[in-house]
Amino acid sequence: MSQRFKPYATVALIVEHNGKYLIVEEYNDDQDNRLVFGNPCGHIDGKETILEAAIREGHEETGCEIELVSLISINDYVKDNETIYRFCFEAKLKDYQEKMQACDPDDEILAVKWYTKEEIYNGKDNWRTRLVGQNFDAYFNGQRYPLDLIKSIHP
Repeated sequence: MSQRFKPYATVALIVEHNGKYLIVEEYNDDQDNRLVFGNPCGHIDGKETILEAAIREGHEETGCEIELVSLISINDYVKDNETIYRFCFEAKLKDYQEKMQACDPDDEILAVKWYTKEEIYNGKDNWRTRLVGQNFDAYFNGQRYPLDLIKSIHP
């Protein structure tokens, strides 16, 4: 019997306020520990729904309470020997803050900042992954789906 395939399931957020977008900066050990930036995002934990993970990751990576607005995209990202399913959400902060501090239990987030659309796309060489561009492209193209498209089944 072959070993069962186990994809990674992740969530990401696009948070906009007055024409700027919430971005996290970190060192990426997959890329020679260089400084990169991207959406607040992370893995879905065991016994956690997709929506619960998005809210938790939003808080951990920004230090703020967030509210999900819509589903932007679902990406099926195949790289090397892994597959990542990423659910990207439009979200908003419950209380806007100019300066934020991550509550990251992994202590990987160096900074939480507001970037303009131009800064995001001009910094393409420093994206954490290609998914940053995929998610923002979908967002700027107006892709939005209702949150109830995701049905969570509880025991």
